[in-house]
Amino acid sequence: MSYFLAQVIKYLIGIVGITVVVLIHELGHFVAARICGIDVEVFSFGFGPRLIGKHIGDLDLRLSLFPVGGYCRLKGSDDVRQSLRNEQSLFLEEGSIFAASPIRRIITYLAGPVASFLLALLIYTILSLMPYEVLSTEAIVTTVNDYPELFGPEATSPAYDAGIRSGDRVLALNGETIDDWEALETILPVSPEHLFMVERNGQSFHYWVEGEKQADGTYRYGLAVLQEAIVGNVRSLSAEKEAGLKKGDRIIASQGTVVHNHLDLLSTLRGELSRVEFTVLRDGEEVRLSFYPRRGDDGKPIFDFSLLAATKHVKPTSKALTSGVGQTSKILHQTLDSIRSLFTGTQKDLRSNVTGVTRSALLIGDIAALGFEQETKQGLHALLYLLGVVSISLAVVNLLPLPAFDGIQIMVAFLALITGHTIKMRTYYVLQVAGVLFIIVVFIALAGSDLRYLLSLRR
Repeated sequence: MSYFLAQVIKYLIGIVGITVVVLIHELGHFVAARICGIDVEVFSFGFGPRLIGKHIGDLDLRLSLFPVGGYCRLKGSDDVRQSLRNEQSLFLEEGSIFAASPIRRIITYLAGPVASFLLALLIYTILSLMPYEVLSTEAIVTTVNDYPELFGPEATSPAYDAGIRSGDRVLALNGETIDDWEALETILPVSPEHLFMVERNGQSFHYWVEGEKQADGTYRYGLAVLQEAIVGNVRSLSAEKEAGLKKGDRIIASQGTVVHNHLDLLSTLRGELSRVEFTVLRDGEEVRLSFYPRRGDDGKPIFDFSLLAATKHVKPTSKALTSGVGQTSKILHQTLDSIRSLFTGTQKDLRSNVTGVTRSALLIGDIAALGFEQETKQGLHALLYLLGVVSISLAVVNLLPLPAFDGIQIMVAFLALITGHTIKMRTYYVLQVAGVLFIIVVFIALAGSDLRYLLSLRR
């Protein structure tokens, strides 16, 4: 398979997923409008000129030229046109969105975001019913002061000061058995001190360690996990694949330096690398290989292989709906925090955090493809998870009081509800024009960001 074909397949995976999410959102508007007695003029799969379709009563169900996303056009455009032509404050058609009461308009515009939230809830409820694998890394630790090149020359380690050493295996914390590093990583930051039980050279030792309090209220212990440098996956059509790197290879040297663990490996792959040279142990024999890694937007190397990760099997939960609600709520909070950081200026790297449809589709397809390369179930899990994130993001963004979004329509209807006066058509027309201009500006900005990303893929 060529590089170009692989990218096209990834893009198609992502674009189909995004389209489904958008159509569910628009379907929410459609169903609510019909229930509220508001006519729907067009329900389109895709954007642009009409290709084919079918008229069902006054509804034009169509396939448009660009089959990405879709839209639901409510009856009401003639209200604006007639009111402006006759210089009236309001001209209403039967079945128009403006002929409906403010509460019905609010319900109709709110139904899209609600449908998106419900889709995300359904996705995460289904995922909680699916068995899956999660990381479960052995709790073998190192103290950060042993790797100043990675953690900084000033890195301190309360754990080291208390007696813990690199290579120790953590057996228990405060008398509770520790199964893996992931469990340890979750427990450590929440308490100011812990009693460690570690294994070293077949003997057990106990250390009482006081953490360093951080600005966010958590506690730091100066520990990191140690993993073996065994290759887990190599991306197809990558420089590493062409060089001969294979799953199961144990990397024993990198750039001429002996490698004992993944931190040793990371230490050798820092900085402006040109050519990467590995020595790997494969079937008891040493194999030398080299390659030129691909580069990111910033010119830094990006590696298309991962190290073997230990996992454990997670059984489906008996409280699927509760789990789905919890996951939806968690991602909603993360989305709100991200949007808040954009508006407050705390998020500086807008290019990497705000993307257009093309880049979003490629990222979704790429992550899903990586999962499918491991196992079909993992790929499906990754794809559904990401579509849930997209659905929540679509709902939140549409609720913002910005031109052309559902949020501004809800706000206009709410003002009509509390004041008893419907907005003048000329004012509404200005909002519509502002919305179109806003979308054009955003589209151009995101398209430029996507273009830069696409040009960097083969750099």
